[in-house]
Amino acid sequence: MEPVIEVTTSGDPALLALVAAQEREVMSRYGVADAGPGLSPDAACLLARLEGRPVGCVALGSLGGGVGEVERMYVDPAARGHRIGRLLLQGVEDLAAARGDRLLRLEAGTEQPEALRLYRGSGWREIPCYGYFRDDPTTVCFEKSVAPTGHVPAG
Repeated sequence: MEPVIEVTTSGDPALLALVAAQEREVMSRYGVADAGPGLSPDAACLLARLEGRPVGCVALGSLGGGVGEVERMYVDPAARGHRIGRLLLQGVEDLAAARGDRLLRLEAGTEQPEALRLYRGSGWREIPCYGYFRDDPTTVCFEKSVAPTGHVPAG
């Protein structure tokens, strides 16, 4: 069965459960007690389902001035290997373009090699770090240009 990507809100309980799992995984990988800033309350969100079960998420926040930020991208470990991360990343890029963003940015980390491979393999380029983790040596930041479309993709 193919994964299904749907548009949802930052208050969706299924999405919030996945965000909590993402934060637990990040804190475990980095040995920290704080996963950093939470999900933006006004973020546009995507939820991935596999056989009806929520297995992945991503949110699209705003840095202002036509620059969006990819937040809390996550795929449940049991569902990895089904290209869900690629589908979520393409979906959030499409969502940003529909919203009128011209540029997307994100923060990832050195202890997330699978995420770094995904971003690099999807045309994202490394940039100097910004934001909450800008001075953290384990942070890797990326950006990618998107072409605004002005129409929201079907979810």
